[in-house]
Amino acid sequence: MKRRLMAPVFLVPAVLLAVCSPKSADPANSGNSRQAQAGQTGGMKKVRDMKGEAEIPPEPRRIVDVSGSADELIILGIPFIGSANTSMFNGITVPDYLRDYFSANGVETVGNYAGIMDLNLEKIAELKPDLIIMNIRHEKVYEQLKQIAPTVMLSDDINFVNWRGRFRQLGEWFGKEALVSQWLDAFDAKGKELAAKVQSVTGDASFAVIEANSVHFGSYYVYRTGGPGALVFEDLGLKPSAGVPENVWGEVVDAEYFVKIDADHIIFFSDDGKLGETGGSPAWQSLKAVKNGSVYYGVNNEQYDMAYTPAGKLLYMEKLANAIINHSDIE
Repeated sequence: MKRRLMAPVFLVPAVLLAVCSPKSADPANSGNSRQAQAGQTGGMKKVRDMKGEAEIPPEPRRIVDVSGSADELIILGIPFIGSANTSMFNGITVPDYLRDYFSANGVETVGNYAGIMDLNLEKIAELKPDLIIMNIRHEKVYEQLKQIAPTVMLSDDINFVNWRGRFRQLGEWFGKEALVSQWLDAFDAKGKELAAKVQSVTGDASFAVIEANSVHFGSYYVYRTGGPGALVFEDLGLKPSAGVPENVWGEVVDAEYFVKIDADHIIFFSDDGKLGETGGSPAWQSLKAVKNGSVYYGVNNEQYDMAYTPAGKLLYMEKLANAIINHSDIE
């Protein structure tokens, strides 16, 4: 993954709103909550994290999340006072779909979970958290965070591909396993619904997902399991074309690689949502999707902010599907 990686519940479609409401969550999770408490010792609860075993408060009240799990905590109804869920694209701004929640709940930003910006350890300490949730990208300050408050590290690699596993792990820590399963089932059902609509328009057509790299001019990302690639090929179940890599988040390529891609449709991301100088490449001009006018353009900052975490993925999956169905750009 490159150096720049990477809704409030009221923005989530009704099928998922029902899953996330307190009324439906409490009865389904009472048994899970009791099970989660079973491992509690000395006022703390033992859990498994990426480091092995950790102890956390059974009912934390002042969570600071530096793992990028704002979506999950909101869905699970778990309040937090500090967050590093700033943009994967610039490391500073809060994604649009999270701003209202952060403002209404007084959530303080304390850095960036993808490692673009360092964590503000002084600010985290000032918030006096009783639990810190982190990921491997900030492993270098793991011991320092542990000095501030009990700290747990979500199990994942640095590419943020394992979003379902992270979500389930949070559910286990907080006794919300049933709610996580319900939400994921509803997400998958929405994916199938959107996939059917897309395939009614495109049939068995093939796809490729490409991003113009704004850090290293002239290079591109061809996605598979990472971010927007996962949404297209896994969640929407669309067919990857020749030239789309297998079993990796994606590959970094130059324009000459385009001759290997034989997609009927291409989703293309850039900083401004336009083709730019890529359009002058003979390899690009030779592509079937380009000749047929089946290229859908999106903006990098939006896909980075939405394609890696649950509520963002849900919203962006619908944007992608609508662009293909309506033969338009991703809006």
